[in-house]
Amino acid sequence: MSFPGKIDAGTLADFQKKIGSKLRIFCIEETQSTNADAAKMLASGTPPHDFAICANSQTAGRGRLPGRRWESRPGNILLSLAFRPEKLSPEKLTNFTLWLGVAVARMLRKNFDVPALVKWPNDIFCRGKKMAGMLTEAHITTAHVHGIIFGIGLNVNLRESELPHELKNSTTSLSRELGGNALDVNAVCAALLLTLETAYTEFLSGTHQKILAEAWKEYDCLFGQRVVATFADEEICGIADGIDEQGRIKILGDDGTTHAFSAGDVVMKKN
Repeated sequence: MSFPGKIDAGTLADFQKKIGSKLRIFCIEETQSTNADAAKMLASGTPPHDFAICANSQTAGRGRLPGRRWESRPGNILLSLAFRPEKLSPEKLTNFTLWLGVAVARMLRKNFDVPALVKWPNDIFCRGKKMAGMLTEAHITTAHVHGIIFGIGLNVNLRESELPHELKNSTTSLSRELGGNALDVNAVCAALLLTLETAYTEFLSGTHQKILAEAWKEYDCLFGQRVVATFADEEICGIADGIDEQGRIKILGDDGTTHAFSAGDVVMKKN
């Protein structure tokens, strides 16, 4: 079947209404970064409520690590959600990205029957290849979080022929995992929006705390894998052993010691 090749505001709104997604979304054709656009809108106070920004093309998307970029073409999803929590303490954000990542992986499994996993701390993988990247940025003043931006780039209809040679063996898309069948990116985006809206509500209520550790076991891409963590100038080699209550990755080192690292403190790679 032939589906619209890019996000259309009217079509997306229709899908949102059909499935119950209520978050207001601003659709733009091209931008440097949807996270940067969302940050400007948060700072201006307009709109005063939670919202999302979606672009068909992005030229300077940011990754978690310095120098990492996420660029994409029409047919994929480039989405940033902006939230304005009330009286949220910064320490509660430690497992925010992990929780939303689990929600995305669960939705991809349920809606599209693909074996999606979360690679700590902010990627979605499928059959050993990266399908999506996530980035959370917080606006903090004094002791409270006044703004949260959650950005996600999800490869939907990306074709192998569109990938540079160096990414062909490490990157995938929803379409490729479904045998090359094209998907309506508007329908996928609406499902993603509803998933993230719901996950955010659960996060604010604190209900995620009781089930994240257990859910992580099912969606953990690195569990049992041999990994190397670079911390400052030191390398820790060992076996990935899930996460702790703060969302830190646990590594059973070769010396028998269990180490725990936060996302901002360590660079991870498979050994």
